[in-house]
Amino acid sequence: MMMGSGSMETMTTPTSSMAHHSGMASMTMSSMDMASSSATASMDMSSSQSTDSSMGMGMDMGMSMNSHLTTKYAGYPVVFETLQAASGGAAFGIFCVLFFSAFFFRGLSFLGAYIEQRVFVPTKLTEDAGSSSTEEEEIKCCGPATATEIGLNQNTSDRSVLAKFFHVTPQSLYRDFVRLIIVFVSTMIGYALMLAAMSFVLLYFFAIVLGIAFGEIFFLRLSHAFGIRPAGTFCVTLH
Repeated sequence: MMMGSGSMETMTTPTSSMAHHSGMASMTMSSMDMASSSATASMDMSSSQSTDSSMGMGMDMGMSMNSHLTTKYAGYPVVFETLQAASGGAAFGIFCVLFFSAFFFRGLSFLGAYIEQRVFVPTKLTEDAGSSSTEEEEIKCCGPATATEIGLNQNTSDRSVLAKFFHVTPQSLYRDFVRLIIVFVSTMIGYALMLAAMSFVLLYFFAIVLGIAFGEIFFLRLSHAFGIRPAGTFCVTLH
């Protein structure tokens, strides 16, 4: 009996140790699962917080943009990120820049009309006037029959519109290059002024409007003084 009880105690001891080890292993696995779940939860929370913060920053940036006319100009960029006023003197400087840019923009229209009507066209008009006077002299000298022949020859010498369009000479290329420069600079300044007006800052808006108005009056009077037909008012070119 004593031997049997001893054997039973010996058998019971390994069983209890195995149960103890299995309990420890299960506790370790549960702790690992809890740690992994807590790490995953912390990562999810950090990612959601970063997303919320980025959305908040985007909303703040969107809300900081002006959507109506305002007198607040401090720290607001105009066209360029560094072009912003921190004081009244700096705001007046930006006002002058926009005013004279608008004035110069209107002057480019006058420059284009002046070049087209006084620099490029007179050569052609002189050639046409010389050819017409020569034809009149030939008609007076040679009689009506020769005049008819001259008219026929003139009609046959006229080229089609397509041939005139593709007739390229160094002089025509030079003229097109000058036109390209004027149009490029005028368009660039015009869109820059549009972006400045879209800042909705009242001071800058009036600088652009006043510059265009004074430029319109000044260059219209200059056009009349030079006898140049205006290329069109700025209000027409806005459309």
